[in-house]
Order: sequence, then structure tokens, then C-alpha cells
Amino acid sequence: MYSAAVNLGAGGFVSYFEDGGASVQLGETTELPAPIQEQEFEERGVGTFLAEQFLPFVEPPEGARYNADRQSEIRASGNPGSEARETYYGDGPTFFENLESEYGYPLVQDPISGENRHGRPAGREDLPTPQELSDSRAHMLGSAMMSADYGPKTAMTVGNMGEDFSASNRLHRAMDKRNNAVGVSIFKQAGIDSTPAQLAQMVDAKIFQQLDAIMGRPTNDRGFASPEKGPDLYIPRDQYGYFISDY
Repeated sequence: MYSAAVNLGAGGFVSYFEDGGASVQLGETTELPAPIQEQEFEERGVGTFLAEQFLPFVEPPEGARYNADRQSEIRASGNPGSEARETYYGDGPTFFENLESEYGYPLVQDPISGENRHGRPAGREDLPTPQELSDSRAHMLGSAMMSADYGPKTAMTVGNMGEDFSASNRLHRAMDKRNNAVGVSIFKQAGIDSTPAQLAQMVDAKIFQQLDAIMGRPTNDRGFASPEKGPDLYIPRDQYGYFISDY
């Protein structure tokens, strides 16, 4: 379905490998200026990550932006009723509120089990569902925040390890690795001092950029499969347009 390199337009390129690995290079965005020069990031290593996240007697450093307990917060941060709404969006609209106002999606309160989680704009069954978008966003934002605390190379290694040892099928592993790689690249562009709100803004902008590309398809080219030359969200579907179950 995919060529070796998928053009993300102004966002850069994603290169795919045989077992779903992905290498992402992002271009400019309008949300935050790119660092003037390549920053050097401290890589704290996989061992440090595992110790701080899973050993009860090892505490993450003060001011850490990522920990295993915050995964549910990160995933829910784009919901209208998120308890961490102010941290990620301040007084502005959340991810799903923008999805409703700018793209015509039905408003979703809970994309995992709530109403409208499979809803789409009228007449656009080729678009991703809110549940699918939520999963992509969670992987991107989680890996971006992990990069801020442990370094982008460490975050990429940890993310790939998690997918390689999961029970997911190959297509789902490829999707998650791709989204993890996008999140790492977004962090590198945002810089070491980026806040959760800035990272969420850039992640959301990346998804909206790709939604724009899908919505702009000609009427006779609105299939369920992603085009070989992109840009597009990487969400595996079968030939009937159904999301491939994770098994």
C-alpha cells in the first residue's frame, strides 16, 4: 500500500521499513519556530527510563513531564472534559472541540467508549474516526513528552521495544511506531524547553494538516486506502474500509 517514503507535505517525510519501523523528518510548522541550530539532547537511556517508571524506590527528577501514571492523562488530554485541560490547552479549544468546529465531526467527550467515537462528518466515510485519531494523537504526544525527559533516541528505543513486545499485529505495530516517530521528531523541532501545551499544539496541527489532505481528495479518489504519495494518516484498514482489529 505504501511506498518506501511517504511525503507529508510541509510536515516532512516518513520512511517505512519491512517490519513497520519508521524514520520521520519534519519540515517547518507555523505553530512554533524551528530551533536556529540543531540542539543536543541528553540521552538518559533505557535503563534509567525503566528504573524511574517501574521501580517504586526510584523517583523521576523534579519537573518531569512524562511518567507511566500520566499515560491516561496524555491520552485524554484532548477531550473536552479533560481534568488536565488547562495544562494542555489553557483557555483554548481542545483537540476534539477543534475537530468539531473546523472539520464537522460530531463532538466527542470520550473517544474510547463514549458517544460519537465512530462518528465522521456527513458523507465522508473515508475519514478516520475520532477513536482512530485519538490513538494516533496519544502515541505522538506521549513519545514527544517522553523525549523531553529521557531524550529522543531513548524515547524512540523505548517506544519500539514496547511495540515489538506487544500482542499487536504487524500493521498495528507499524502504525504505532510511525506515530511514535512523528512525536519524537515534533519534540526535536519544538526544543528542550517546550511545554506540554506547545507539544500538544504541534501534535494536533500535524493531525489537522493530514486531515486537510484527506478532505481535499477529489470525489473520485476518496477510497479507504491511503495514497502512496501521501500526505495521510497511517491507519490500517481492510478492503471494505473497516479498521483492522488489533490481534
